[in-house]
Amino acid sequence: MDEETRIKILEDALAQILKPLKGVPFSVVIKSLADHAVIPIDRKSPEDAALIKLLIKVAHICGEELRQKPIVRPRPNEVGNDVELYVQRALGKVGLRCSRPTSGAGRGQATGYPDLLILDAAKRPTYLECKIFSADTASTTMRSFYLSPSETFKVSCDARHLLMSFQMHRSAIPGKVNGSFTASAFKLIDLHDLLCDMKYEFNANNRHLYAEDLTLAEGDLN
Repeated sequence: MDEETRIKILEDALAQILKPLKGVPFSVVIKSLADHAVIPIDRKSPEDAALIKLLIKVAHICGEELRQKPIVRPRPNEVGNDVELYVQRALGKVGLRCSRPTSGAGRGQATGYPDLLILDAAKRPTYLECKIFSADTASTTMRSFYLSPSETFKVSCDARHLLMSFQMHRSAIPGKVNGSFTASAFKLIDLHDLLCDMKYEFNANNRHLYAEDLTLAEGDLN
């Protein structure tokens, strides 16, 4: 093979690699990255129904705590990490064990998917991601869900993968740059069938993430 042919083969291969992928199921992404299955929620299962009920209770506990102790931040995009702490406290209150997920080798990091690993009464694992959204962005194509390969990828077992997201409301604080953030609604999402796009990373926009057929529960927290 001459050098010109070799270079042409390499150029063609790179061109194919750099083309974005569209509509890759989340369950396929996890299987490829971690070699673990994403278990879909079975609404007819008593155990899954009980888990959903507890997580709805978690959302309402968070809503009440946010009313009593709002998050104070300058910008909405800084609120997401704070919400996770509210969720952790609420999980403990409903009897769900919660920990930071780690890789199969026991390594982990504070950032990156997923945020939390919870165990229910039957010790079944569920990964829980925490997010926020606003009323005017939930149905847009703005990218809001990111998943990147990592040597410390924090999925180490077959599990359910859920997302709890809060619709945040900002109230101005007179004379301050910071605003006061409370939650006005929530969504609980089963990520199993979420369609992701990839261009150097897997992601999903709000329209896909908050689609009606993925939503397990939602409600008003006012």
